[in-house]
Amino acid sequence: MFGMLKKLFGNRRASWKHTVSDPVLGEMVLCDDGDWWESIVVIDGHRVRFEVGGKREPSPALISHAHDIVREFAAFSRTVSEFLAAEAIREPDAADEIRQLTLESMYLFWPNRPNDGMLYFHGPNEYRVWRCDYVSRQPVGLGFDS
Repeated sequence: MFGMLKKLFGNRRASWKHTVSDPVLGEMVLCDDGDWWESIVVIDGHRVRFEVGGKREPSPALISHAHDIVREFAAFSRTVSEFLAAEAIREPDAADEIRQLTLESMYLFWPNRPNDGMLYFHGPNEYRVWRCDYVSRQPVGLGFDS
């Protein structure tokens, strides 16, 4: 369906750059399904996907936030670990699974809200997608989709 609409109305992104090189995030690729840019960064042995909002190029405010996360990844990881530990206590029925979650993706989509986003986690149950909001640079509201 989306391909047919592109053919009928043209692809407005055809003249846009499709990759951008960033000194911290590496090569960022414009995603086909939306107006965001994706890169995968290995930080202290952890592979983290960043998805950063922006139309013709990644939003400078969101890039700056992503740089902060990479630069201070140890502190960021500690904050996320403390959040998950608190959520495991709050949700005893899912505590074992929550304790096994690891950060998979960081979504910073909204240029007008550069300190907000979403975090997605990898866990032991392949049928659950764990995620939380990321508001004012703090994880909140852990939940999953199955």
